[in-house]
Amino acid sequence: MIQGFLLQSAINSIAILIAIALIIIIGYIGDTIFKRTRIPEALILMLIGIILVPVGNLLPLNYVNTLRELLPLFGDIALILLIYSAGKKIVLYRGRIKSSRGAVFGVLDIVLPMAVVAALMYYVFNWPVLYGALLGVIVGPTSMIVILSVIKRLKISGEMYEMLLMEVVINSVVAILLFTIFINVISGSQLSIGYYSNYVVDYISVAVFLGLIAGLLWMFVLDMTRSIGEYLPTIAVAILLYGVVSFFNGAAIISVLIFAIMMGNHKAIGKFFGMSIKTDGKEMRAVEKDIEFLIRTFFFVFIGMVMTLTTQYLPEVLLVVVVLIIIRYAETMLFVRDAGEQRSVVYAMLPRETTTAVLAGILLTTGIAYSSEIFFISLMIIVITTIVAAILLNRAKVGTRKQ
Repeated sequence: MIQGFLLQSAINSIAILIAIALIIIIGYIGDTIFKRTRIPEALILMLIGIILVPVGNLLPLNYVNTLRELLPLFGDIALILLIYSAGKKIVLYRGRIKSSRGAVFGVLDIVLPMAVVAALMYYVFNWPVLYGALLGVIVGPTSMIVILSVIKRLKISGEMYEMLLMEVVINSVVAILLFTIFINVISGSQLSIGYYSNYVVDYISVAVFLGLIAGLLWMFVLDMTRSIGEYLPTIAVAILLYGVVSFFNGAAIISVLIFAIMMGNHKAIGKFFGMSIKTDGKEMRAVEKDIEFLIRTFFFVFIGMVMTLTTQYLPEVLLVVVVLIIIRYAETMLFVRDAGEQRSVVYAMLPRETTTAVLAGILLTTGIAYSSEIFFISLMIIVITTIVAAILLNRAKVGTRKQ
């Protein structure tokens, strides 16, 4: 009996090791395919995950449930890594017009789907307006992980990069805020407009304050120790910051972004405070690239594995996807007027994923009306918008950067 148990444990360990190795190899192949075809590896990895579990049923149900529990952890880590990587590329006092335009872009990403989807779900499928609007809020934010992992490898201008970065940060923050408000309203909480206004201010101000403090304190630590600003300790601080801000119900994404911007501009900021921080850029980029690759690869495969596919809500899904595509096109034509600004890339940045999956999952746990319908519709939209984005990106006339 003991031998059988040990043998079974060994087989499980070997299977896990083989699975990890295969996922890494698949991630490498997906990265290579992206460089040649511009098809995001996210789509390839998600499809692999879908084939392994929802289609092939190659994993026992208890394994799948474990992956579902681990998914938020991998999602948060991937999000922190990509936000940090993107934020530190922002140079202060540059691209302010494009960044502010990206902020407006991000707000419209949520407000427009909220209004249009609410109206269409009411008139076409007889949904209550409130639940249609909630669906619009959940599927409004674009995928931060997919978009940041793609644009960092495309030959686009620094200002365009900053605009897209600001867009994905703002639309996630706005979606979380509105989602919280909708849940309170649906649950019957009698809260005033003043309460919600104070909540929004606190949500953002806590993040800004803690992000600035964390950035300054870490610079002082690096200056005092006279050590090279290495990647892993800095990322540990970013993860700690994300957790602390989340604990205080603040906008953790914004806090990490501010921390990243400060670290990316450490020379200018350090000079102002009389600090001198050494960095080994080449070594940091190498470590950063490998860690991002691993986390990103596992995250996308996990997404595919835990996906629940159903055709029950296909008409609703297709209608909402068409709405999202039309809104994206209208926004692109409005905010990116010069075709020379790689308008096709901006138009292609419409996949939904991280925030949508998290909010839909939270809603499902509440058990309120239409929660299961919104959950399944949201998951289907994640898959379809990622496929559409891959097609549009493949047609975009823009080159890739050497990594």
